[in-house]
Amino acid sequence: MGRKRGEKKDSVMVRLTPDARIKVDRVKMSRAKAAAFNGSRRSFTNSMIIEQAIQMYYSKWNTEMNHPDTCGSCGQKRLY
Repeated sequence: MGRKRGEKKDSVMVRLTPDARIKVDRVKMSRAKAAAFNGSRRSFTNSMIIEQAIQMYYSKWNTEMNHPDTCGSCGQKRLY
């Protein structure tokens, strides 16, 4: 998650609703707790959480566009 060392970083402004802001904070805290449970002191940023969400959405969308009979979330064939 996040960018690799030396990779170019483009800055953009994202406006979030208060509800979306709470959700980003909850996901960030959840990731930090999971990392701490596994013995890591890794910190997570809002950018990392939003980048991961975009990547997950793109992956789901791409699967559904390339394979219309497949669920983008779980990968199973749809029964119509």
